[in-house]
Amino acid sequence: MTERKRARDGNRVYQTLRNSILRLETRPGAIIDEASIATKHSVSRTPIREAIIQLISEGLVVRDGRVARVASFDFDEVPRLFDAIIITSRMIHRLAAENRTDQDLETIKERHRTFEALISQGDGVQRQDANLAFHMSIAAAARNRYFAEFYEHLLYAFSRLSRAAFSSDEETQICGAVLNEELSAHLSETVRQHAQIVDAITARDIEEADRLAIAHQDLAAARLKQRLFGGSSSIKSKPALAIQRSAR
Repeated sequence: MTERKRARDGNRVYQTLRNSILRLETRPGAIIDEASIATKHSVSRTPIREAIIQLISEGLVVRDGRVARVASFDFDEVPRLFDAIIITSRMIHRLAAENRTDQDLETIKERHRTFEALISQGDGVQRQDANLAFHMSIAAAARNRYFAEFYEHLLYAFSRLSRAAFSSDEETQICGAVLNEELSAHLSETVRQHAQIVDAITARDIEEADRLAIAHQDLAAARLKQRLFGGSSSIKSKPALAIQRSAR
């Protein structure tokens, strides 16, 4: 019972901290105060520290000496983030088209439907979570845990950056509110591209999955670049990807 309770407490603290960080309620650079969290949630320090370890693994929290802080944004690293995520995304999508199982496909389709349903329901964080789950189901289908772990870290970084850039626009909306025209168009195109990606992976079309990975990342990056850099085209988003298959 004690172990189960600690696990429940840890998950509750993790979810609370994670949502607070992604919603920017806990700001970048803020110290994670274990004592106040323990008092607020009536838990011991152990589940709090376990939650912090999980948040560190996701890149949302960093260690600063003996304290934990919410990870800060380094805008000088944004172009490198774009490069890393497009190359990794292309590899993930190619491998998923090649290696996916029927069960993988069912999971990918289910998560696509979940994201689509949240366009007219839920808030920005819920949509981000559903989008992350969709892309991580593709990563699981790629059958390479090293790529999948790195890809997840990149997606968290990209999602958090997007949240910082657009939170002032989207956080004013309540569940079920009418989306602004620009965001509605972006989400509709995102769903359309998700469906195309599902079709390419279903058909085991490696080259089409690769092409769609580029197009999909371009869609997300273009919106973010417009907000951060005023639409600068100086950041390349289609680095070459040479893939040499190993002998089987």
